[in-house]
Amino acid sequence: MAIATSYNITNTSSAREDLSNQLKRVQPHETPMYSTLPQSAAPKAMLTEWQADDLGNPVYASPERDGADLSFDGDFTNEIANRIRLGNRIQKFQRQASVSPLAELIDTAGPDSSLLAASKARVLLQLKTDIEAAIGSTQTQAADNGTIGDLMEGIFAWTNPDSTAGAFSNAAKQAYRSIGAGLAQDGTAASSRFDATTNGAITEANFRNLIQTVYEGGGKSGSYKLFAGPTLMSSLTDFSRAVGAVGSGDNANAFNVNAGDGTIRLSVVKLITDFGEVDVLSSLFLNRTSGAGLAAAGRNAGVLIPNDDTVSLKIMEPINVVDLPDIGGGGDRFLTRTHLTLCVLNSRALGSIV
Repeated sequence: MAIATSYNITNTSSAREDLSNQLKRVQPHETPMYSTLPQSAAPKAMLTEWQADDLGNPVYASPERDGADLSFDGDFTNEIANRIRLGNRIQKFQRQASVSPLAELIDTAGPDSSLLAASKARVLLQLKTDIEAAIGSTQTQAADNGTIGDLMEGIFAWTNPDSTAGAFSNAAKQAYRSIGAGLAQDGTAASSRFDATTNGAITEANFRNLIQTVYEGGGKSGSYKLFAGPTLMSSLTDFSRAVGAVGSGDNANAFNVNAGDGTIRLSVVKLITDFGEVDVLSSLFLNRTSGAGLAAAGRNAGVLIPNDDTVSLKIMEPINVVDLPDIGGGGDRFLTRTHLTLCVLNSRALGSIV
């Protein structure tokens, strides 16, 4: 006997489709560095610069004798001799899209009834991730070469203690790089950059050495933000695990668990160190190659930034949506763009994990 069932009543025989207006972005799009870094004065040229200076080591063992005359030339110093100019180039970030006239008129599912509005919302999200990834990149600054526009220097180039290009293209500027080698608390060599690719997951001792080196290079303790990839986040959480917190004999450490509220906390979001408090923010856009997805280099990456004006964004043009005329009848077009760069006043005050 013929019978109409859910299997034979298809869309060709009057069955309606049920498509909700729900739409979920399945790619990460949070941009903690772009969202939290302070802004400094807007630049007025494609290369924006600032000055850096250092201080000599303390001298106190050979004071002038009372009444001694000074040599007119030999006993006076040039106190601006070590000043240098550092800078970064303004980079243009732009995306564009279009929607045909009929596509804009048809009824479509989604939170936006307009495909043009939906396209604008999507492009704005993508533009912010472009900016975030560039801020957290190893990219070296470069001027327009006739094929691509100006490139700004990313934070992992600024924090490279061995850099000889971009911002640190000569010996005078290289004197102001992040600390490449210092002396750790245990007397071993230390650096403000920890290489997880070579040395494996960062340990608590490694992190203490890193932040001590940053303190010795920057000259002051304070509060910091640590932007961290997911693997680094897990390594930091291991600092608090019982396996690392409980010892024996003279090396035993107290490890107290309060489970009264039935909650187990397995995440470290703040570190209180000898040299300042560190707030930890997760990020999926550190040390990523342009056009590539998340890889080991990004998962292991981290950058330690003081909560002051040491690192800021210089924005020449805020994110702007430009609607373009429909010339030729192809449809509505628009572009979103911004012009900005990263300002790093003191690389010695930064730490990094790669």
